[in-house]
Amino acid sequence: MLKVFFLTLSLSVAVSAQQKFEIKNASKNYDVRVEVESCEGETCSGTLKVELFKKSAPKPFQIINLVDTEFAVEEAQLINGKKMYDHQSIIFFEDYNFDGAADLSIRDGNNSGYGGPSYRIYLFSPRTAKFVFSQPFTDLGQGEYLGMFQIDRKRKKLRASSKSGCCLHRTDEFIVAGNRPKKIFEELEDATIPDEKRVRITTKSLVNGRWRTTVKYVRRVE
Repeated sequence: MLKVFFLTLSLSVAVSAQQKFEIKNASKNYDVRVEVESCEGETCSGTLKVELFKKSAPKPFQIINLVDTEFAVEEAQLINGKKMYDHQSIIFFEDYNFDGAADLSIRDGNNSGYGGPSYRIYLFSPRTAKFVFSQPFTDLGQGEYLGMFQIDRKRKKLRASSKSGCCLHRTDEFIVAGNRPKKIFEELEDATIPDEKRVRITTKSLVNGRWRTTVKYVRRVE
């Protein structure tokens, strides 16, 4: 019985111990080593250390530490996964400000809408050749929005989604002005109206500095 007890205790400590993940396919220019404070079962949480390497370099050129995070173990092995209401990657390298250089997003927990994945955004600085935290872009991956935002590279716009309950869904679009996201469009689908056969769609567009609103009704899709 004593041997069984010590074996059980040893396994328990090992399961909840600090864990490292190597991420080598998220970028053509960078490799990443992630060290999280604790992994237990299918979930990792606690402090997070992110080491950034130029491809095949022996030493990191930048280290970013987060006080707290939470993600599923399988998300640490997911590359460029961004499907809404599903598992999402813990690291993304994407050009958020459309300057031609890949920026960085790091999973910092489940702090977006309905307990979804949330991210801190770091813009690449050509001057320092490092990634610099951006609160304005981070706001698009936190709070009311549902997980990581989408990028329309062709139109140079960012798109973030939110909802309230089952029947109110909103999509916001942003351009980048002064290296900050600027909201220029909003679409709200409202299926709460008394007419059960129709959905009200309200759009707001920023035109010459003023918001223009239009409303239309479409048949509800069963």
